Amino acid sequence: MRMHRAILKLPIAVVLAWFPCAASAAPAHAAFAAAARAASAVAACVASRSHGASPVSAQADPSGGAAGDRERVIPVHELPAPVRAALASLGKGITVLEVKENVDGGRVTYEIDLVEGNVYREVELDAAGNVIGSEVEARIVAFDSVPEPARRAIEREAAGGAILEVREEEEEDLGETVYEAVLWKGARIYALRIDARGALIERDITLEMLPPGAYLTLLHAAQGGSIVELDEELHDGRLSYEANLVIGDVELEISVDADGNLVELDC
Repeated sequence: MRMHRAILKLPIAVVLAWFPCAASAAPAHAAFAAAARAASAVAACVASRSHGASPVSAQADPSGGAAGDRERVIPVHELPAPVRAALASLGKGITVLEVKENVDGGRVTYEIDLVEGNVYREVELDAAGNVIGSEVEARIVAFDSVPEPARRAIEREAAGGAILEVREEEEEDLGETVYEAVLWKGARIYALRIDARGALIERDITLEMLPPGAYLTLLHAAQGGSIVELDEELHDGRLSYEANLVIGDVELEISVDADGNLVELDC
């Protein structure tokens, strides 16, 4: 769950002028080669999606989907009338954060992220407005209820800014409770996810916070489109950088390491 989706666009000439590896031929060659490989993979993904082929993951078997399968973010007013009516029946105290339309094997469903009181919830409905799934994703908690190591980590990150909200959620992949703090610092509102020990899980970042190699690759990969979300993540002790790209009518996720090497492409 993100508080905002900042659209970022920069011409590649800006990257070429700024990229610090240009002073050294060997690092520059490796960085541009990594960027070219990633850009080629993204271009192939966009071409396959644009021609109606099934979405393909760079780490998955491409034979699992059906032609026409897709997932896209839509505004509430584009929901079918029965789904809008079902959403209205949930009550006036809800705030809709995001709506996704999913087409899978010809079946259309809608995933709706919403806030109800102090609870963040995801509700899934079919095209007739029937609720087919509901899951609590997080709860807003008082800052003094957060374990001390996590509180200290949040306070360090928020120094010079403000803590707007803290959420508690159960992270199934980690098998533990984690905390997401929404921070206001400078001109940015962003989220920080940490575990109870204060260790980084994920942090919203901006382009200028990227290592040079990751910066170059993501800008190459996004040419002709936009970077709408950007995260720094820690997995097995290694940092990676995940971006949501929108190119034409195709939205995809790409993850790269600090040197710009492609880690994963979820097409």
